[in-house]
Amino acid sequence: MINIKIEHSVCKMGEPTSLGLMVELTAPQAAPQLTGPEGKTNNQPKAIIFVVDRSGSMAGERLDMVKQTILDTLPRIHKDDYLSVITFDDSAFVNVPMRQISAHDMQKVTAFIGKIHDGGSTNLEAGYRAALDQARTLPQGTQVNVILLSDGHANVGLVDPAQLGRIAAQATEHYVTTSTLGIGDGYDETIMDALADHGQGNHTAAIELGEAINGLQAEIDNLLQKTMLNVEFEIILGPNVAGRRADIKAVRRMRRWLYNRTSVRGLLGDLASEEQKTVVFDVTLDSHELAQPGFERAFIVRVKYTDAVSGDVQLEEYPFDVELIEPNNWFEPARDPNIVGELMLARLQDVAKRAFKLFEFGREAEADALIKDAADKLEKFITEAKLDERTAERFRSQIRDFKAFEFMGTMNEKRKRLYESSNRISRDRRNFRDDFIS
Repeated sequence: MINIKIEHSVCKMGEPTSLGLMVELTAPQAAPQLTGPEGKTNNQPKAIIFVVDRSGSMAGERLDMVKQTILDTLPRIHKDDYLSVITFDDSAFVNVPMRQISAHDMQKVTAFIGKIHDGGSTNLEAGYRAALDQARTLPQGTQVNVILLSDGHANVGLVDPAQLGRIAAQATEHYVTTSTLGIGDGYDETIMDALADHGQGNHTAAIELGEAINGLQAEIDNLLQKTMLNVEFEIILGPNVAGRRADIKAVRRMRRWLYNRTSVRGLLGDLASEEQKTVVFDVTLDSHELAQPGFERAFIVRVKYTDAVSGDVQLEEYPFDVELIEPNNWFEPARDPNIVGELMLARLQDVAKRAFKLFEFGREAEADALIKDAADKLEKFITEAKLDERTAERFRSQIRDFKAFEFMGTMNEKRKRLYESSNRISRDRRNFRDDFIS
């Protein structure tokens, strides 16, 4: 389901006018089996690569949890999809080489995974590069999902977050997405976040073991139950509002963003079964010098995606008009509170960035106050504004997220939670913990 709204529908002639454009997406529910005739999937086969830290600190419950979750996942992967499992300590080991499920001897795969044991130090770079090497063996165009799990600080090989982030960013050009899951309270959040952020994936701070289990399962569910594939947006400004000050900005992260002032094309990616995403654009309209007062085409929005059930490409188009108003007749328009709220949520990235800086300089009390103030402002807005239930629930989730900082014992934990929260805000990702709130 696609629902598109604009913040208001007027434009002041002779001056740039900003309005929010909101696209609400709800992916269709997955059928019990996303298969076509003769049991063959209609989807392009995808690949999952598990990259598991097996350094000494992972011994015991942590490593056992990871292995069991992977084993539980195997029966759910379609026979045409690809799987690889890599472990690393001082160096990397390809425990399960990249093959389609149908080509694997699954008894041997299960045995290999079951025998994974703890080892030495943490060469995260080696594990990640081994995953990229496995991805290169796939047919061109195959979507690859790397899930990297670690509980420690990289202390062998490349350890600079910026450089590792650049490697992850380069991998996205070859259809490789990187998600990370930090286990416990000792992992390096800067590295794990850089890989996920630049790798266009998700980052989860699994400080408690239960969070690791649920967070990893949520990530796998999203990968295995996709029903809307390659969701793309195109926004084309009308000729009479495309003056030199016109602009279109994506408030949330896009996997690809091509802008030429009067139009944009953006790739959001895939949505899992019943997943909801809200994408907000900040559009600036600038009336042309020869434009006349009255109604004009503001922009056309096109949404294109592949239906994972049928394999068909869907294209929907939505035109929007605004009224051009002379300056002496201008009035401040009533704005859609849901779009105003979505813009508030998206701009929480600025709050996160300022809090990061304060934590870096040890100014914990100031960072805490900044996060509390953001939560209070969100709570005040949700109390006063008339929001639809979808937007209101997104506010409640973010308020819970920020208020939880009051009860965290250490700055180390706060930093890790803030990195996860920032990643979630930038990608409009649901907090899996909300499923466990009574």
